[in-house]
Amino acid sequence: MSTDCSHSAFAVFHCRDFSFLTINQACLTFAVLIQEIVIAFQLYQITKNPLMLGLVGLMDFIPFLVLSLWGGYIADRFNRQRILQLSFSLAIPLSIALWICFDLFEHDHINANILLISTFGILFLFGCIRGIYSPCFNSLRPFIVPEHLYARAATWTSMCWQVCGILAPVIGGLMLAHLRLSVVFSVITSLFLIGSLALWALTSRTFPEMQSESALLSIKEAFLYIRKTKIIFWAMFLDLSSVFFGGVIALLPIFASDILHVGATGFGILRSAPAFGALLTMLILVRYPPKYQPWKIMLLSLTGFSLCALLFAVTRYYFLSVMFLIIIGSCDSVNIIIRQTLLQLIPPRDMLGRIAAINGIFVTSSNELGALHSTLMTRFLTVVPAVLIGGSLSLACVVLAKFKTKDLMRFHF
Repeated sequence: MSTDCSHSAFAVFHCRDFSFLTINQACLTFAVLIQEIVIAFQLYQITKNPLMLGLVGLMDFIPFLVLSLWGGYIADRFNRQRILQLSFSLAIPLSIALWICFDLFEHDHINANILLISTFGILFLFGCIRGIYSPCFNSLRPFIVPEHLYARAATWTSMCWQVCGILAPVIGGLMLAHLRLSVVFSVITSLFLIGSLALWALTSRTFPEMQSESALLSIKEAFLYIRKTKIIFWAMFLDLSSVFFGGVIALLPIFASDILHVGATGFGILRSAPAFGALLTMLILVRYPPKYQPWKIMLLSLTGFSLCALLFAVTRYYFLSVMFLIIIGSCDSVNIIIRQTLLQLIPPRDMLGRIAAINGIFVTSSNELGALHSTLMTRFLTVVPAVLIGGSLSLACVVLAKFKTKDLMRFHF
């Protein structure tokens, strides 16, 4: 691990392997978000069924949920870097398989039912890969950069995700609107390939061994640690409940197509708006990190998140919809930075893989199960009442957390 990095804002990139890890992260984020846009928009156009949008997330989430804890155990028990390299490389043939399925449907060689079954099956396998990949990736960074650069590394990692989160949906929407589907999938496959090469360029390293060799005991140990560490437990609860009830991302194809009538390009801009708001906020947080009363700041940010979800549901003006999504992303980014800082500084190093896996389950649960919840509500109540009810429940969870964590209001890093 490099120890001669300077103290500038870009010091962490003097660490060679962090640069390669960032390249991998950028390629992964671009590939996954563009692929998400292609699948979500195409399946909704084919079926006109909002439930399909929730099922897309569910097919990825189920294997991730089942395998993530074991992925965390594997990350702590074996060489997490080698497992990361091998698991990510498997995304390349799966991307090619998706490409083939949509190409066959486009040329009328298979019908819509076969396309749906094939797509959901491939997404299930992507979820299996993510269940192993995510804990390894999220617990590798502390072994690549010096300890005094942890905060900068976490901030750059989040900013990289947000920049890609802004550009990828816009680029994906434009590509979907103006290029052949086969070209879009070729770009996705190329991104997975470049990301894999970046991982295989990492310097070989060893990792500390965990104390317990039993998988069940080691996972139980991590759960008990989270349960007794109040601020980590409630941080995960807030992320799960707020996004589960108040998230609107899965419903954006419906808003773009049926309410705002802005098409694929407009959908891409809507999808990138939260990431744009998050990036602007993170640029501020790099200069003014939330060290003083971070818990109070987190509660306020999630209150703003819930209120903007309610306002997004009732507006019919495109520019206002984009503005509320930008604020949603801004509020959520504050929550992300505070939670990541907690998870990086507080847990023991030999438990990082398992803690990362459990946090990944909480984060993914809020996104994927939230998507299923919102699409089910939309199926039976229509889209606007679904978002209004979800936003109200999200706000109620923040109020509950405020009363349960009064002793954390003066906590500081």
